[in-house]
Amino acid sequence: QDTDLIMTFNISMHRSWWMENGPGCIVTLVTPIPDWAPEDHRYITVSGCLLEYQYIEVAHSSLQIIFAFCNKLWCGFLS
Repeated sequence: QDTDLIMTFNISMHRSWWMENGPGCIVTLVTPIPDWAPEDHRYITVSGCLLEYQYIEVAHSSLQIIFAFCNKLWCGFLS
């Protein structure tokens, strides 16, 4: 599935790392870059992802919650 043209900063708190780095994702830099675009932006398209990044983020967060819960239980047994 191709996503729309995405304007990203090199590092931004407003986009998911998984959007560009998910399994099977192919990131293509769109050229030529428009003249009006700031230098710290890059224009990309993302295609070929096996899973949408939202599903990966949910799974990742769920795993972190499970680890935290298990850690809390383990620490409770030790003290």
